[in-house]
Amino acid sequence: MSAKLLFTDLDGTLLSSDKTVSEDNSEAINEMVRLGHKFVIATGRPIVSALKISDRYGWNREGFYISSFNGGLIYDCGGRRAIFREGMTRADVKYILDRAHEAGIHAHTYDEASVISEYDTPEFRRYIKGINMPGIVVKDIAAYLDTDPVKAIVISYEGREKLERFRESISAFSDDRLAYTFSNPFYLEYSNIRASKGESLKYLAGFFNIPLEDTVACGDEENDLSMIEAGGTGVVMANGTAFMKEHADYITEADNDHGAIAEVIKRFII
Repeated sequence: MSAKLLFTDLDGTLLSSDKTVSEDNSEAINEMVRLGHKFVIATGRPIVSALKISDRYGWNREGFYISSFNGGLIYDCGGRRAIFREGMTRADVKYILDRAHEAGIHAHTYDEASVISEYDTPEFRRYIKGINMPGIVVKDIAAYLDTDPVKAIVISYEGREKLERFRESISAFSDDRLAYTFSNPFYLEYSNIRASKGESLKYLAGFFNIPLEDTVACGDEENDLSMIEAGGTGVVMANGTAFMKEHADYITEADNDHGAIAEVIKRFII
C-alpha cells in the first residue's frame, strides 16, 4: 500500500470544542501512521502552540509533522527540526502593525517562543490566554526581533467588516507581496505571499514523493481553503462554514465533536 498524506486543521477540525483530541480521532491517527502514512497538523497557530498539542498526544515521532503559521513553517515532529520556513520582512510586519494602530485595531506578531506586541490591549491579553503562550510588549517590534517573523495577525472582536475595511486600506501595499486569510471572523492573518496551507501541502507531497491525488486535506474555515483546493481530496467538516462547503469534495457526516477525522481516515486513508 502506497503512503498517503493527511493534512488537518486544528481548531474546529481535529480539536473538539473543549480543545482536546477525541479517543476515536487519536486511535485512527496512530493507526494510519503505524501503516506508513504521513499525518500533518496544518494550523495558523505558532509552532510552540501546535507542539504542545502534538506532544500531549505522543505525536513527537516519525510520521508526524506540523505546518504552522498557515504554512510559513513546517516542522518534523520526529526529527524535532524545521524543514521549511518562509518569513515576512520585519519592515512589512512593522507596516501592518503601525497601520492597524492608526486604525484603532490590535495587531501583533511572533518570535520563536512568544507573542509580540507593541501595545498591551484587551485583544492581546485575550489572545495569549486563549492560545496559552507568553506575551511580550515591546517598544519597537522591528528593532526587537532578531529574525524575520513568519506571520502577523490583526484582531477585531467587532467582526469581519472592520477587518475587511482595514485590509482594503493597505491593499496597495500588501497585494503583491503578502498573502492574507481570515481564520475566523475576528482574525485577519498576513504571511509571505509564498506561504499558505496549500503550498505547504504541495511542498510535503513533493518532499515525500506522494502524488497529489493521494493527499487529503481537512478543514472548516476560510484559511483552510488553499489546502482544500490543493489536496487530492478536499474535506470540510459538518460544522464548517457554508462558504467552505461549496469547495469541498466531501463533507463529513460527523462534526469536530464526534470524530470527524476518524471518519476521514477510515474512508480515505486506510
